[in-house]
Amino acid sequence: MGGVPAPAGGAGAVRELTWLEFGSIVRDLGARIAAGFQPDVVLGVARGGIFVGGALAAPVRAEFLPVRVEKRSRDRRAVPTFRVPEARGKNVLVVDDVTNSGETLAKAKALAKRSGAREVQSAALVVRPGGSRPEWFALETAQLIVFPWDYQLDAGGPIVDPGTVGV
Repeated sequence: MGGVPAPAGGAGAVRELTWLEFGSIVRDLGARIAAGFQPDVVLGVARGGIFVGGALAAPVRAEFLPVRVEKRSRDRRAVPTFRVPEARGKNVLVVDDVTNSGETLAKAKALAKRSGAREVQSAALVVRPGGSRPEWFALETAQLIVFPWDYQLDAGGPIVDPGTVGV
């Protein structure tokens, strides 16, 4: 369980992950998870958790499903309380890209439990020092992590959309 500290860098430091680094980190995290927990279903929390969860589903040999548990600012009404029928009676791994307080993962875990999951664990690519820790994670850092999916490409090159950067 757990993860590893990120390379040196203070809270103001920025670390950009390439797709190659992301793949390597996910393979390592997936191998550790598979050695200690066998999920039947991986629930990737929208938005960044969809990339991480989709990538983790293969090494843990589980079905992947995206879920949204948070209301976005542009949503006109609250996210409905729904169930995930595919989770009934199964081991579920809930995944997000970054966790700070752990609230989003806790909501997703509660959703899986309400859906009848047998056992529910959580994972994140990045956890913040002093914050809530999922059962599984890859990096612990205060650095701002810029994920490969945080970029929008145009004719002039990559542009970071500050509203989607993994903070």
